[in-house]
Amino acid sequence: MHVAIDIPDNIFFAINETEQSLAERMKEKLALELYASHQITLTQATKMLSKDIYTFMALASKHNIPLIDDYDIAEEVATAQRLLK
Repeated sequence: MHVAIDIPDNIFFAINETEQSLAERMKEKLALELYASHQITLTQATKMLSKDIYTFMALASKHNIPLIDDYDIAEEVATAQRLLK
């Protein structure tokens, strides 16, 4: 899927980034936000950014986003319980 946004030229030129670097930065921010809000999984985030899991984990850590929290643990326990039945 391709998403486009309009940024006024004066703002785009003021931030001093290429179109590609800005798009990558925005994609990273979106992946981090979606992951932090439990809308996508770690695997989905890595695929979204075309990065390996360790690179995404380092990126999340850099932005103080926990990689495992109570939500993840509860989901993992529920999955394990279903598999053990």
